[in-house]
Amino acid sequence: MPVLVDDDLRFEDGPAVPRPSMVVNRWLRELPASGCPAPSSWESYARAVKAWMEFLADHGVAVVDSRERLKAALGKYAEYRAAGPVRERFAATTWGQHMSILSLFYRWAMEEGRAEAEPFTYRTARALFAGTGREVRVNLAVRRAPKPHVTIKYLEPDFTRLFLDGLRGLAPDGSSDPY
Repeated sequence: MPVLVDDDLRFEDGPAVPRPSMVVNRWLRELPASGCPAPSSWESYARAVKAWMEFLADHGVAVVDSRERLKAALGKYAEYRAAGPVRERFAATTWGQHMSILSLFYRWAMEEGRAEAEPFTYRTARALFAGTGREVRVNLAVRRAPKPHVTIKYLEPDFTRLFLDGLRGLAPDGSSDPY
């Protein structure tokens, strides 16, 4: 089971005042009983929350801060992970995975009385599966990824010429297209 430890190796800021890392550690310990039985997932969850906590600390925001401050930090985090240093950028799918993990953490923290707010906004959607519909919450802090069928990796040379001629308003034979 992964365990987060602060740089100064302290677990409390005072008697019965656990640090945010200890709150995260409790959540991590409860993952196997919360529907996450795979040890490889525990590590991924810990790494995602650790990266978020480090980013928040660098920007002076607490892990269990006000909704406004957390939302502002989430916006900065999105910018950092989308357009920051190349080695720190996330693909849209990785971003979505990290937001899902953070959403699980904040939902747990709020249910346990450890947090009063989360940085996410949700909308309600209708999910259909095998003819049965139900209402689900959809986290709006996701980046859209292109579908494989709309991603063109290359064009054949003859099609490239035809495509460019069409954009110029030319017919397939290169003459002016009257339409």
